[in-house]
Amino acid sequence: MKSVCVCGGCGRTIDNDFLYCPWCGQEKMHNKQDALDAVFKQLEEKQAEDRARRLAKLEKELDDLEQDLSILALSAEMAK
Repeated sequence: MKSVCVCGGCGRTIDNDFLYCPWCGQEKMHNKQDALDAVFKQLEEKQAEDRARRLAKLEKELDDLEQDLSILALSAEMAK
């Protein structure tokens, strides 16, 4: 069984014999901790992007709800 490591560029497993990742071409890191740090950094960046996207969506939904509430309150005032 061949030993494998994690590519710091794309996060895929590659054989330890490779000097470069066959998937993304990044030079293989010789230190496993450096490779793991790179993968976790990439994961954290993707999570931050996802959080920002979800927050923007929630902000838009909140703005829409506030606008609907304002219209409803105005309609209730006019009906009095």
